[in-house]
Amino acid sequence: MKIFAFALCFVTLAFAARPAPFTADSLQISVGRFTSPSAVWHRGVPKHPQVYVWFHGGMQSSKCAKGYEAGGMFVPILEKSSKENIVVSVSACKENHWLTQSTLKAVDVMLDSVAARFQIPVDTVSLVGISDGGLGIAGYTLYGKRTVKARLLVSTNLSAVSDADNLSKTMKVRQGAWTFLQGGSDRLYPSNRTLPWMERFCAALGSKQCKIRYDERGEHDWSWWISNRESWIRDFVP
Repeated sequence: MKIFAFALCFVTLAFAARPAPFTADSLQISVGRFTSPSAVWHRGVPKHPQVYVWFHGGMQSSKCAKGYEAGGMFVPILEKSSKENIVVSVSACKENHWLTQSTLKAVDVMLDSVAARFQIPVDTVSLVGISDGGLGIAGYTLYGKRTVKARLLVSTNLSAVSDADNLSKTMKVRQGAWTFLQGGSDRLYPSNRTLPWMERFCAALGSKQCKIRYDERGEHDWSWWISNRESWIRDFVP
């Protein structure tokens, strides 16, 4: 009987130790005439979370509600973290792409909403971008109102933003870490076009602040990286 009671207690404690699952709440963020479908993923009521902002790809697509689902792709990574985490994503769409004032402001309005809802300070964020979502990372770094702790750019091309040397001199760019994941089999952003820019950029910032993780087999889509280089992505999450 004592053995049974101990086993029952152990099982109960094991289940109790499991963290609550992530839940997603959707909302619409309005900035002037632009309305951005958005979502936040969280566990219960967070007290001291790390906040991640997801910038989706296909920023000028006619699919204007990507923010409802996009950030959910990062949740499986956060589920295995022992820390409190929140991920948010807003939608870029058509002419309201990631380098427009309205869409970048929507990110801060969304973060304001998270801060108000959970009654927590959201002063520092980490940014994750896939494909042209990398432009969102660059744009928010330059014009967002929060301090950026770290950035993960997957299959990106920032050459449209600025020359690497000039961008690296900007004060906000020099705050927080940069990590690039880039593949040799990326058909949209071939490595012979993207790597030289990244190498100049990281050389200017220094190896402690900026690193490139390159896989010759790497493809463009997030699904390839999560299937083949999940450990590299996990290194980004404390």
